[in-house]
Amino acid sequence: MKVLLKQREQDHKDFENNMLSNIKYLIMPYLEKLKRGRDMSDELVNLSVIESNLKDIISPFASKLSFQYLDFTPKEIMVADLIKDGKQDKDIMEILNISLDTVKAHRKNIRKKLGINNAKINLRTKLLSLAK
Repeated sequence: MKVLLKQREQDHKDFENNMLSNIKYLIMPYLEKLKRGRDMSDELVNLSVIESNLKDIISPFASKLSFQYLDFTPKEIMVADLIKDGKQDKDIMEILNISLDTVKAHRKNIRKKLGINNAKINLRTKLLSLAK
């Protein structure tokens, strides 16, 4: 009985850490951008990203997401999430306010960390497969 209680406590702590991590890396950066935003269209894009990420957090995929992305930097998590949502490099560049070369560098690092850097595997397809 004690073992089961300890396991339940550990699962609860893991869930809390997962939720905090997901909110910190998938939601908060976009909220910060909204605070600094000047253009209404940028705000609408950011709001749609926030909405999508909230749906991911409440879905079963959210726990897999944070475990899979433990090695990713916060920016790589954001880029991977946008790639998974079907955004192109130019869209990612505008949403995250980074250069195209930076987006490409993040894509390269993500592919490397997923072990598909020299394989002819679509990155979006790979990221979507992690959701299953």
